[in-house]
Amino acid sequence: MALTQGRKVQERGGKQHGHPVAANAVIHAGALVVLAAGWAAPGRTGAGADNAAKAADAATLQVVGVAEEAATGGPANGDVRVRTRAGCFLFDNLSTDAVTRADIGKACFLVDDETVAKTSPNNTRARAGIVDDLEDTGVWVRVGAGR
Repeated sequence: MALTQGRKVQERGGKQHGHPVAANAVIHAGALVVLAAGWAAPGRTGAGADNAAKAADAATLQVVGVAEEAATGGPANGDVRVRTRAGCFLFDNLSTDAVTRADIGKACFLVDDETVAKTSPNNTRARAGIVDDLEDTGVWVRVGAGR
């Protein structure tokens, strides 16, 4: 129902969130973090036996931000949590599929937990975020909520 008067707004604190880690996943501090079936894992391309399987897997990956700390998942999903932060971060640019200045404002795609690329061949790479800027050392990418 629409408001008829002011209300107290509840806000989830900033751009920092905690996510349960996938079993045995190793997430390094500063890594791009994805949710895979709801569990935090290091960023990666789609997995599977062929491009169709890789594309289907990549479509399920959701980038949630960058790990603020290292975390190693326990024997079961959710035994450990990792803090992530959404925002604009500098990542490596894949030299064989490089993001360029013409891509500023466009999506870029995950290669691994520290590298992004311009395209997603056969849709096997998940969307990393929006290209914000480029430097000689890498690509500034807006990742996480609100990207």
